[in-house]
Amino acid sequence: MAVHHIPRPVRRLILINIIWNLGSVIGILFFNGTHEVGTPTYIGRQILFGIQMFFWIRTGNECYSIGEEVAFSRHNKIRILLNGIGSFVVVTFTILLAIAPEAVTRINFLGFTPFSERPIFNSAILIYLLFLLPGYLATIFQLCKNGMHSINKAAAQTSSYMAASFAIFIAVAFAFDIIIPLLSGVLSSDSETQIGTSQILIWNQFMAMFLTLLCGQYYTSVSYKNKSSYWLLNKLISRMEEGIIYFDDNGQIVHANQGAAKLLGISSTSMKGKSIKSVFPPSLEFFRETVYNDIRITIGGEIHSFKIHFFRNSQTLTTVLNIAFFVDQSKTLLLQQNLKTLNDQYVEYTHDLVRYQDRLNKEASIKAEKENVLNTLINALPFRVWYKNEQGVYQKQNQQDIEKNGAREGASDDPQLISSFERDARDLGEVRVHPSIEDKDGKEITQDEANTLAKNGDVYGFFDNMYIPIIQGKPPYKTLCIKVDMTEQRRLEQERNMLREQKFIHSRLEELGTMCGAFAHDYNNILGSQIGFCQLAQEMLPEGHQASMFIAEALKAAQRGKTSLEELLNAIRGNANAATPAMVFSPYMIIEDVVKKVALTLPPTIVINSQDLDHSLKIKGIVASLDRIISNLANNAIFAMKKTGGTLTFKLHEQVLEKELITPYAPPVPAGHYAQMDISDTGSGMDSGTLERIFAPFFTTKAPGEGLGLGLSSALRLLKEGNAYFTVHTTLGKGTTFNLYWPLNTETETETKKED
Repeated sequence: MAVHHIPRPVRRLILINIIWNLGSVIGILFFNGTHEVGTPTYIGRQILFGIQMFFWIRTGNECYSIGEEVAFSRHNKIRILLNGIGSFVVVTFTILLAIAPEAVTRINFLGFTPFSERPIFNSAILIYLLFLLPGYLATIFQLCKNGMHSINKAAAQTSSYMAASFAIFIAVAFAFDIIIPLLSGVLSSDSETQIGTSQILIWNQFMAMFLTLLCGQYYTSVSYKNKSSYWLLNKLISRMEEGIIYFDDNGQIVHANQGAAKLLGISSTSMKGKSIKSVFPPSLEFFRETVYNDIRITIGGEIHSFKIHFFRNSQTLTTVLNIAFFVDQSKTLLLQQNLKTLNDQYVEYTHDLVRYQDRLNKEASIKAEKENVLNTLINALPFRVWYKNEQGVYQKQNQQDIEKNGAREGASDDPQLISSFERDARDLGEVRVHPSIEDKDGKEITQDEANTLAKNGDVYGFFDNMYIPIIQGKPPYKTLCIKVDMTEQRRLEQERNMLREQKFIHSRLEELGTMCGAFAHDYNNILGSQIGFCQLAQEMLPEGHQASMFIAEALKAAQRGKTSLEELLNAIRGNANAATPAMVFSPYMIIEDVVKKVALTLPPTIVINSQDLDHSLKIKGIVASLDRIISNLANNAIFAMKKTGGTLTFKLHEQVLEKELITPYAPPVPAGHYAQMDISDTGSGMDSGTLERIFAPFFTTKAPGEGLGLGLSSALRLLKEGNAYFTVHTTLGKGTTFNLYWPLNTETETETKKED
């Protein structure tokens, strides 16, 4: 089994012999002797016998396969058919003999009952004749045919010996297992149950072992000599420059290669059939393995020195071939012939090399010129360019990309860092263009992150990226990548848009100032009449009347409106000295007033929470200004929750900043003591683009006719006038929080001012 070069049928035959003999051993040990029909032992013996019969069929099949190996042919369908029929017959007989043996004895073929006596033995003979013996005969036929048609005398002789051995072994086994028991009457219906089924075809079992050994020997000695390895060996020998001569035990030359013909100056045909002693000195020992050095032989009038090695080679089981291997130590004749051939070849190769080199030089010059033009053109481009092959490996970069990304030719990017746009261009063959924002390290960032960098004074850039596939063959494709720096262009566009917006704002403010100047006097008269009527109503109503509270609130609102209108008129007239003086007050009162006003028109889906207000805090400023600031922020918060509903929260508490507070979208808040007012909503929130422009005049997210966009801009102006600060925090879909930081007015400051 260690010889893996023998054919598969021989290896399978070895396994079959192992299992067959193992079954016989089991039968002798456990199932020998007489057993009553129907007992478990009897049934087990019949099942074991059926397994052995199955391997008889396999033996015939493998012998048939061996015959096919000899003939170099394959008939797999025939072997599969025989194996299938045989297996069916074996299974049928095994079941009947194990369960109902009387059914086997009653089998009738045209009035003939072959199994009425000795059913087990006769069924074994039937299996043998139908499936085992034909395989043997087919193998003998193929061996004889191979022996008659083989060109090699030794192979033909060995095939004939093999066929004869097969025939003798099969005849002996057939005689001792079948003929002699039948003629001598050893087996009878009664005696059959007394012997073990393992003893049936015992001679065939032993002969199968010998046949397996012979097949292995045959294939290792003859078959592969007739196949490609033997043919290849002969081809190699014929091409060798060293001399090789085959001669038989009578000293007659059987074969000489071309190297021997060159070295000896005699053709191979002329040497065949001559005596080896006519070629080499007769004093040499030709029929034992030995080596001779410096054997001088005269060839063509010149003396040559040879090294000769004689050895014997077992070619088959029965034949031995003598071989003479020799080389010309002087090499004179061979070297002269080879030198002349090499000189001719060298001259021809030299001419070819000159012509080929001229062509290469011309092509290289043209290619170098094109390469220089292409490199100059690529490096002159005002943007980054690089080129990748199908596997994403850099093939070319211009100077701008090398300065930014480093020399990457021959390298590839990390697959996780390759954008989906580049993958689409390479895998789908579609041009992809997309803008990007990148930080100073080349990492792509969002617009919000860019706004944060801008607030902190860090550098970032805008780029247009283009990925162009080179359509050739099937995907993936080579990719040309272009990256254009649009930072300066974007900055100029932003400046242009800002100037345009400022021009628009100034124009609107000028128009607004003119309109305010025209209508301010009318509104002043209207508010004056409202104040007068409210005061008359208070005087006419009895003390403690329920309407007095509402009239007082209306009078307070009209007075604040009149104060605001006066501030507007003073601003239009340029009268800065007429500004309302600042005063110390509690901011919680203003927040509560705003809550009362807002609650009157509040939708039912919005809830106000103003419980967390610190009543002890005092600030200095203009009451009307703080009222306007909180009112504008509250109205904006209500508008953000108009569709979805939510909670509007007011908070007031003391805040101590130990260091400067820096947040995006708002100026820094210096360190100090502040009254912090928080106005929070749970509305839609704002994106970064909206957040950047909320304090710009006339910017609004409301529909036309719903707002002017002046509320937050005026609130920002009033905060600056009150020396106050703000921060804003917003999240899309979750809401916005404005934090107002108004400097606290401590008691010490108040007392100091009173003393002054």
